[in-house]
Amino acid sequence: MTASYGDNYANASITSYMTGYNDPRLPVYFTPNTDPGHTTEYTGIRIGSNIPPKPFYSGFALYNTTSTFTISAPEMLMTAAEVWFLKAEAALRGWSGAGDARTDYETGINTSLLQNGVPTPGYVSDATSKPAAFVDYLQSANSSPALSTVTIQWDPAASNEVLLEKIITQKWLAMFPEGQEAWTEFRRTGYPRLFPLVTNNSGGTIDTKIQIRRIPYPQSEATLNPDAEKAGIQLLGGPDNGGTRLWWDVNKGNF
Repeated sequence: MTASYGDNYANASITSYMTGYNDPRLPVYFTPNTDPGHTTEYTGIRIGSNIPPKPFYSGFALYNTTSTFTISAPEMLMTAAEVWFLKAEAALRGWSGAGDARTDYETGINTSLLQNGVPTPGYVSDATSKPAAFVDYLQSANSSPALSTVTIQWDPAASNEVLLEKIITQKWLAMFPEGQEAWTEFRRTGYPRLFPLVTNNSGGTIDTKIQIRRIPYPQSEATLNPDAEKAGIQLLGGPDNGGTRLWWDVNKGNF
């Protein structure tokens, strides 16, 4: 899909964060734009964009299948960095045995940088860099200012909500390309702040901003397992579509 067909490109949200943060993992995760019209070196495609046939977006940033996501590379399901971010959130919430939230957070970042071969001691102390605006020079209607102003450096004077945004944003960057867990964190916490859909074709069943919340049951369940499917839909507390929240996906604040 990626190496042979060139069909998997970077997403605009992750390039917004990583470009703004001058993230050293950018060339590890992606290959640079090849089209000279871009305003940044790495440009993703915004979700929900109207995508004309190739080669319209072919000059945008691709996954790095040359040296990182090779056909023989192991698939990462849970890394040491993710564990440190789990501890950081637990410590922020006051759970016993979780350690110090700042130490856990900074260790998570540095562990991810080391894992990707780009140890950068100054990254965790950057208190000024923020996510960058997204510019789609081919379809300007897709362009957007950055939705988050969260910086990297830990700030003990910040609210728990801001500190959680820091933790989850950096956790989300560190987990790439493990999309299932990244999606779960976005639904659970609302972070990182992602660009909303450009075009919503759900007919109103899925919110443009908070996006899809679950995968509907496949038709095979209705055919082969109808009783269990009916019971499952009743437990959902809502219709069997992508806009219904799961039981842990609660529409309330994080604290």
